[in-house]
Order: sequence, then structure tokens, then C-alpha cells
Amino acid sequence: MAVIIDNKKRIPFLRGMLTHYLIEHAFSFEEAYEVADSVRSAMSKTEEISREVALEMILQSVNNLYGDRSFGDGVFWEPGGGKEIIVEDAEGRRPFSRARVSHSLTLAGVDDSRAYKIAEDMLSSFRMKGKYIVTRDQVREAARKFLRETGGELVAERYECWHEFRNADPPRSIIILLGGTSGVGKTSICVALANLLKITRVASTDEIRQVMRLMISPELMPTLHKSSYAAWESFLQLGVDSGDPLIPAFHEQANRVCVGVRATIERALEEGASLVIDGVHLLPEVLDLKPYKDRATFVFANLYISDSKLYRARFKLRGKQASFRPQHRYFRYMKEILKLQSHILEMGEANKVPAFENNDFDETIQSLSLHIIDTLRKASK
Repeated sequence: MAVIIDNKKRIPFLRGMLTHYLIEHAFSFEEAYEVADSVRSAMSKTEEISREVALEMILQSVNNLYGDRSFGDGVFWEPGGGKEIIVEDAEGRRPFSRARVSHSLTLAGVDDSRAYKIAEDMLSSFRMKGKYIVTRDQVREAARKFLRETGGELVAERYECWHEFRNADPPRSIIILLGGTSGVGKTSICVALANLLKITRVASTDEIRQVMRLMISPELMPTLHKSSYAAWESFLQLGVDSGDPLIPAFHEQANRVCVGVRATIERALEEGASLVIDGVHLLPEVLDLKPYKDRATFVFANLYISDSKLYRARFKLRGKQASFRPQHRYFRYMKEILKLQSHILEMGEANKVPAFENNDFDETIQSLSLHIIDTLRKASK
């Protein structure tokens, strides 16, 4: 058995100790065991080995097996080598969470893999300094330091802006409104954003319209009882002569639905809550949020898909996932849906609402999160 010489200490190399240490640094058991077994093989020809050589062997084994992967300082034989770092704040104590830290870093525009590596480096830094109980402020300062070094000042500012917003006293509200036509992925993106931003309230104009349908008969508001891309059919049934009825009928429906949208926003603001809402009806000129502008930060964005083949593929997938939403229904109105999309994007451009093409889910989430954080940054200045 090889013995590691660290100053006056003699530490027998135990594969289990190194395995446990690596597991504490986010390796799976199989990965940690493979590295430890590789190190043991490298040490098998030597009875005594210096600290420096031992650490170099660990580094080489990790690099050979898993590339440039963070694993702390590698001093697995120290009592604190695998010791948990505790974060202390007014709410009590909890273990340092790589997942929690990396999650907050992604909001600043850091991709997932880099965010997790920064969290690992922060953990290693605390251990090397012998800090096993740290405050939330120390975690934030460490994160800012690593972000400045690896991403620049803007990334660090975004990170700080989000933390100031989340910890504001009294709490501040943010209302995120995500527009776009049927099939562009609004609901999926909406739910993912809410999870990312830890916002518990999510709403949809489709849900609001469904409630209104139950309360108001088709005779009173016929356009309310049609899909956005088919509301024009009610105009034809009523004999309304307005040229192409698609856009006028859609606007009439949006005017009705936005009454419910404003009520949903008012309720959230009364309770000091944040809200993410998606829907085809979220037109700034129709919604009129001026009465609430001092009570929350509002973030508008539109989603779209320019590739008609991708658009059709989305509808096919939707048809498979929800039998009550057959794909042929959307294909029948594809011309109207694309025309509505162009209209929504034109209205958005006129009202300085940014549009994001939703071809890649992860890229869309990252782009939207940066837009949200940058809107908060501007609002705080």
C-alpha cells in the first residue's frame, strides 16, 4: 500500500477515501471509483509518494478519464477535504448547493456546464481557505468574483441585479407577458421560465378565455367562442362587412380577453406576487398597462417560428400529445395562423416588443432570461 507524505504526516492511500471525496465533488460512484482505481494502479509501484506527486496523479487520472473536470484541491486525506460547506443566513443554515448556485448563475447568461463548474470552483475555494461555514453574502461575493473573471462585468451585474430583485424588502413584482400565435411553444416556455425564475404564478389567455366562455353566451360575444385564428368566421356569420375580417375579429376577441388578463394582473399585484402569462392576445396597445406601471416591472416578448415545416411538425406533435387538439384543425387554418403571426410581430415591433424565434428550446429560455434580467437592470437605474 502506497503512503502519501504530507509534511510530517504519513497517510496510507485508501481507494475508498478518494472515492468518497470525489462523490462529494459531484462525481457519480462509478466515476469516482474508476478514478480512485486508476490512481491506486499508478501508485502501486511506489511505497512512498509526496503530496505534490499524489495530487498530480489524481489530476492526470481525472483528465485522462473525464477531461478538464473540476474536483476541488484533491487533498482527500484532510478532514475538510470532503466536508460539507454550510451556508448561513437569517433563515438558518443549509448545505452549500451546487445546483442552487449554478441555477442562479444561468440567469446571468452563463450556460449550464460553465455555471456548474463555477459552483464547483467556489466550493473548492471555500475549502482551500478553510471556510466551512459561509454567509449568503460571501457566496454572492464569490460568485461575482468568478463571474467577473470568466464572463466580464456585465455578467456579474446581471447576477447581482437578480439577487437584489429576489431579496428586495418589500418584495417587488415582475409580470412577464409572452405573446405569439398558436403552436410557437408559448406554454412550454412560460412554464420553464417560471421554474427558472422561481415564480409560482402562471396563467394563460386561453384559460382566461375559457372561463369567460362559460360566463358569456355565444350570442352575446360570438368571437369569444372561436379560436383566435377562426374568430373571423363569427364576423361572417354576423354579416359584418370589413374586408378581410381576420385581424378585426382577432382584435375584438383580444379586447374581450384582455379584460380578464388585467383582472389576473391586478390580483397578482394586490398580493405582491410575480406572474408569468402567455397568450396570443397579449397586445400592448390592447392591454394598456399604464395604470400599473409603478407597481411592477413589466416584460413583454413575442415568440415566433419562421420555418413552416417546423411549424407543421409542432402541430403534429401537439396532435399526438393531446387528442382533443387534432393537427388537421391547425393545418386547415395555417394561412390564418401565419397571417396572425405577421400581424403580432408588426404590432410588437411598433411597440418595441422584442421577438424571439423558438427553434431551440434552451436557447430561447436563455435569450428570454437575459431579456428579463436586462429589463430589471434598466428599471433599477
